[in-house]
Amino acid sequence: MKIAAVQLSGLPGDVSGNLDKISAAVQTGAKASCRLLLFPEISDLGYDMPSIALAGRDWWPRVRDRLMALAREHDICLVCGVCLPGPDGLANALVAFGPTGDILARYRKIHLFTATDADETEVFSPGSEIVCFDFEGVRFGLSVCYDLRFPELYRVQALHGCQAMLLASAWPKRRIDIWQTLCAARALENQCFLLGANRIGDQGAFPFGGRSLFVTPGGEITLASADQEGVITGTVDLAELAAIRQNIPALAHRRPELYAKVVDNSTESL
Repeated sequence: MKIAAVQLSGLPGDVSGNLDKISAAVQTGAKASCRLLLFPEISDLGYDMPSIALAGRDWWPRVRDRLMALAREHDICLVCGVCLPGPDGLANALVAFGPTGDILARYRKIHLFTATDADETEVFSPGSEIVCFDFEGVRFGLSVCYDLRFPELYRVQALHGCQAMLLASAWPKRRIDIWQTLCAARALENQCFLLGANRIGDQGAFPFGGRSLFVTPGGEITLASADQEGVITGTVDLAELAAIRQNIPALAHRRPELYAKVVDNSTESL
């Protein structure tokens, strides 16, 4: 299956303009015979906390309907980072739309970023569910940006049958080397494909780093530029995945009975 990460810039609060960018990229990806397209974090409103706080609840119905229509029109799976309203407040979410326009999965970002660069907890409520979905014989796991620093999430996905991991991000330029390193690590340690879509552009003190990528289970990386919009593609080959897992069956060699102290966040001395 040919899949692609779409690397985009976006204007904070300009939902109509951002949706037009998404539409153009979907046309490009569909013409290239991609079956699944992944867009960056908060592609609808732009990664800007004031804009999200101001308009996050208002735009979702229009965003949902437009993305549904695009997936249906081009007969693809469209996975997009969006601001998703719900009973617990706004969520930094990743939503997968199937070729018939139906919603295949909703993932609400579990690990909200809180640092000197930005504080997502000011506008978002954290998710509490690890989400996977199936599409055309491949099982995909969903994650968003800061989630990348928490390997437990990806290991759970792999143990629940995921063969490919989808990561939507607004990763900053100043830490872009960490992005590439961690993406490669998540793919290698879980013996999965990983597709990462990152934003580009300069929003004042928070310029984004691009470098969207596709990583194979063997660690081969296809990398986009740091500052150009575009589409980076890769092929999810289940025969390749099976051969890698058979050659080095690392997941089968786990010793989970020894990991409980880490999983349970125990403070007991090792």
